[in-house]
Amino acid sequence: MKLLELRVENFRQHRSACFRFAAGFNAVVGPNEAGKSALRDALRMALFANPASDRHDEAVRPWGGAGAPVLQLVFEVPQGRFELVKDFGAGRVVLKGQGRTWERPREVQQAIGRALGFQSEKTFLATAHVRQAELHRIGERDVAAQLGRIVAGADEDASRALQALQRALEDLERGLVRPASNPGRLSRAQQRLRDLQEQVEDLQRAVQEARATAVEAARVRQRLAELEAELQDRNELLDLNRKVQQARERSDWLRKEVSWRREVLEQLEALEDRVRRYREELERLPPAEDGIVEAIRDSLRRAEELEARAAGLDRSAVELPEVRPPARWVWVVAGAAAVAAAWPGLPDALRAVLLAAAVAAAFGGWRSWRRAETARRVRGEAEAQNRERSRLAGELRAQARELRAQANEQLAATQARSVEEVEGRVSRRRQLEQALQSSQERIQGLLGGRDPQKLREELQTLSVDLHAQLQFLDDEATRAKVLLPLELQRLEGETQRLGDEQQRLQRELQRLEVQLESAPDEEDLLRAEEELAACRAELDRLERRRQALRAAVEVLQEAKAAVEIPARQAVEEKAGQSLARLTGGRYTRVRVPHDTDRLRVEVWSEEAGRWLSPEEPQLSRGTVDLVYLAARVALVDVLAPGVRPPLFLDDPFVTFDPERRQRALDWLRELSCERQVFLFTWDEAVARHADAVVRLPPPRPEPGGPPGDPSGLLDWS
Repeated sequence: MKLLELRVENFRQHRSACFRFAAGFNAVVGPNEAGKSALRDALRMALFANPASDRHDEAVRPWGGAGAPVLQLVFEVPQGRFELVKDFGAGRVVLKGQGRTWERPREVQQAIGRALGFQSEKTFLATAHVRQAELHRIGERDVAAQLGRIVAGADEDASRALQALQRALEDLERGLVRPASNPGRLSRAQQRLRDLQEQVEDLQRAVQEARATAVEAARVRQRLAELEAELQDRNELLDLNRKVQQARERSDWLRKEVSWRREVLEQLEALEDRVRRYREELERLPPAEDGIVEAIRDSLRRAEELEARAAGLDRSAVELPEVRPPARWVWVVAGAAAVAAAWPGLPDALRAVLLAAAVAAAFGGWRSWRRAETARRVRGEAEAQNRERSRLAGELRAQARELRAQANEQLAATQARSVEEVEGRVSRRRQLEQALQSSQERIQGLLGGRDPQKLREELQTLSVDLHAQLQFLDDEATRAKVLLPLELQRLEGETQRLGDEQQRLQRELQRLEVQLESAPDEEDLLRAEEELAACRAELDRLERRRQALRAAVEVLQEAKAAVEIPARQAVEEKAGQSLARLTGGRYTRVRVPHDTDRLRVEVWSEEAGRWLSPEEPQLSRGTVDLVYLAARVALVDVLAPGVRPPLFLDDPFVTFDPERRQRALDWLRELSCERQVFLFTWDEAVARHADAVVRLPPPRPEPGGPPGDPSGLLDWS
C-alpha cells in the first residue's frame, strides 16, 4: 500500500492543506508546534477512524472554532488507485476506485485493513506506527494474538480459540487451588455441594429438635390453661377484696369531703343571711354623709367660741371715770387775795402773804381744772372703747347665730333631733359596713375562689358516690367474700407465685413457638435432599466438562505451538539481523519468549553472558530504542506478510548517538526501497536521505485567532 496524497480541511491547526508523498522515504520536517503530530494523526485517522463515532474526538476538533474536519487520502495498491474520504461533520466515509464506490463504514474499514495488512488499530500502533518516546510499547495483547493469524493468510484464529478454551477452563477451575473473589462454576458447585450437605444435616437435626419442641410446647400449653383457670378465680377474689378496700378508703374520703362541704355550705348560708340582714338595716338607716357629725359639731363649737368671745368682750368693758367740776371757791379766794393785796395801804408783809395766797389759790384752781379736763378726756376714750367692744360682740353673736342655724339645717337634713342621734346613726352605719365586709371576706375565704353552685353540685355528686360505696360494702354477697388481712396476704402470695409461673411458662412457650416457626418441616428436608442429589449430578457433569476442556486445551496448545514457533523464529531472525546492522554487530541475537498473554522481547548480551530485557539500567536508552525499533519492523513483516504496510516514525532517533543515528537512517533508506517510510522530525539533516520532504513552516499566529494554517511544501530529491 502506497500513500500518494492527503488533503486536510479543518483538522486541528491545518485549515486547508494538501500533502503529496513519494513511494519511498518521506521526511516531514518542521519545528515544534508546526503540525507534525497533527499530520501523523491525520494519516492514522484517515486509515482507521470512524467519522460516525469519532466526530467529537478532541484529536480531530479544529482550532479556532472552524468547520468540521474532512480528510481525503489517495493511495495505491496492486489492484489500482483509490480515493478515501472521511467527513467528520457529516459522519460519512466514502471509498472510490475501479469504477466503484463504497460507503458502508464496516466494508470500507475491512478493505483498508486488507490493503494495509492490519485490521486492528492497536496492532498498527504497536508496530508500524511509532509515536514519539513510545518505541518500547509493543507488548500489546493484540500483537501476541496476531502471531496466531499468519498461517497462509488464513482468517482462522487458533490463539483466540485456545484462549477461549483456556478462559473457559480457568472460569471452570477458578478457586479450586487458591481462594478467589469470583470462583468458577466447579468451585461454586463443590462449595454448593458442601453447603447442601451441611444444610441437609442441619435440617435433619432441626426436624428432630422441632418434634421434641412441639411435644414440650403442648405440655406447656396444657399447664398454662390450668394456671389460667386457677388464676382467674384467685384474681377475681383479690379484685373483690381490693375493691372493698378501695371502697372503704373511698367512703372515708367521701365522708370527709361531704362533711366539709356541708359545713362550708352551712357557714356560707349563715353568713349570707347575716349579710342580707346587714344590707337591709343599712338600707333602713337615713342617709348620712361622711363627716356630717364633724361638720355639725364644728359649727356648734365655732358658735360657742364666738359667743364666748362676745361675752368676753362684754366683760372687758372699761369703767367710766367720774368727772368732777373744778372748785370755784379757789378762784374766789385767789381773786379776793389779789384784790386785797392791791388794796393800798396794806403792809408789805400782808401784801406779800395775800399775793402768795392769791398765787397759791390760783395754782390750786388751775390744777382742779386740769384734773377735770383730763377726766373728761379719759371718759370719752373709755366710752369709745366700750362702743367698739359692743359692736364686735354683736357681730360675733350674729355669726354664732348663723353657725347654729347651719347646724340646725344639717340636723334637719339628717332627720335627727340631735347631734348625738346623728353620731349614733353614723357609728351604726360604720359598724354595719365593717360587719358586712367582714362577712363577705369570710365568705370568700370559705369558697376559696370556687363557685357556690358548683360546690353544691359537688356535694350532691359526692353524696351519691358515698351512698353507692356504702351500698356496695353493705351487700351480703360482698361481705361473704371479704377476707381477713392474713388471709388476703396469703392469697396474694399464692397468686403472685402462680403469676410468676404463668409468665415463665408464657416466655417458654413463646420461645418454643419461635423455634417451631423458624424450624424446617419435612418438606424442606425433602427439597434439600433433592437439591443435594441434583448438585451431585451437576458436579459430575462439570467434572466431565473439565476433563474434556483439559484435553482440548492440550491438543490446541500443541497445535498453536506448532504454528507460533516458526513465526516467533521469523521475528527473532529478522529483528536480530536489523539489530546487528543498527548496533554495528554488538548485539546480534533477539528472542521472543513463549508467552500466550503478552509479547516480550529479549536481547543476548555477550558481556553479561545472558538474555536481558531491553530496559534501563541494564541497557542504555539508545540501545533499548534500537532493540524495539528492530522488533517493530520485524513484527510488521511477520504480521503483514507480502503487504509491506508503510512505517510511521515520529522522531525515534532522539536517544541515538551520531553513529547509530547514521546507521538507522541508512537502514531506513534501504527499507524504503520495498515499503513507504514516513519520518517526522525537526532535523533538517534528515532531508538529504529522503526521497521527498514535506516542510512545515513555523506557526504564524493570526490576530485574534489560533496559529495560521501551514501548507505542505513538497521537496523532491
